[in-house]
Amino acid sequence: MSAGAIVGVVLGGLVIVYLVTILCLLPCRVYFMSLFSGCYISAFKLIAMRMRKVNVSEIVTAYVMARKSHLGIILYDLEVLSTSGGHPLKAVEGLNAAKEAKIPIDFQFIKAVDISGRDPLGVVRECINPKIIEIPLITSVAQNKYEVNVKISLTLKVKLRNYLSGVTEDTISARAVEAVVTKIANTQFANDLVARPELLDKAIFDANVDAESKYELVSADVIHIDLGNNRGLVDEKEQIEKNRIIQANQLEHRRLIAVAVEQEMKAKSEEMRAKAIANEAEVPKAVIKAIEDGKIKDVLDYYKLENLQADTEMRRHLIGKKDRKSDVDF
Repeated sequence: MSAGAIVGVVLGGLVIVYLVTILCLLPCRVYFMSLFSGCYISAFKLIAMRMRKVNVSEIVTAYVMARKSHLGIILYDLEVLSTSGGHPLKAVEGLNAAKEAKIPIDFQFIKAVDISGRDPLGVVRECINPKIIEIPLITSVAQNKYEVNVKISLTLKVKLRNYLSGVTEDTISARAVEAVVTKIANTQFANDLVARPELLDKAIFDANVDAESKYELVSADVIHIDLGNNRGLVDEKEQIEKNRIIQANQLEHRRLIAVAVEQEMKAKSEEMRAKAIANEAEVPKAVIKAIEDGKIKDVLDYYKLENLQADTEMRRHLIGKKDRKSDVDF
């Protein structure tokens, strides 16, 4: 085999290896999509993107859509967005919707929105359709002690210049609740607010609840308002009930003290009775000793003492019985 043939074989082999390598690394479907859509991207560019492990299919699809919509976005911008953790296809869809709605949004804004975790298309929809927030029932007390129950609806429009750094709708709702509660508390008669609910709308606007927020307050509407309980009467009833409980506790305390005193007196009475019984047990001993000492001459004197005690006990019994009978007659 001649040298020329050998060189030809080697070159042919290299070409075959090159083509096989290209076909293995090249995302063919994406390549032909860009080719036939009129947005040609070189094979080496696609292979380089694939080697960087980015989402080639999404980037190329977004690029084709951007070129067809004349958004002026280059392929490099979409690559940077993808490597930053964004979603090129969502960004292009949001930018395309903004263009159709004639909303002044550029790619850098959409890119920042996408990287921050928000949906670019959802942001554009919020710019087109105002956001409506219904605040739950608010209850506050006017100066005449009547409750006022209010439900407020807020209509918000996106404020693009503050969208990425401004406060959210939760803060606006909290500010609106504070404005309503303050207005009710500073109103002398609750009926005035029921008759003129627009006073609450004005209070919300005067409070500048959308300051430094990503939304602009378009309108604040009272969707429900009515009078609640008379808090003065409720407080009076609660105070009466508290006083009743306090008095009942005081009476119970006194009763317990009286019971304790009674039990103490009974204990003392039992103690004295026990002492009396013990003293009575000593009487026979004292009598025997008196007889031995000669203070009592004989047994007759002892029996006379016993009779005297029995007579005294009988007189006490009769007197006590007579007293009980007098109490019954009375």
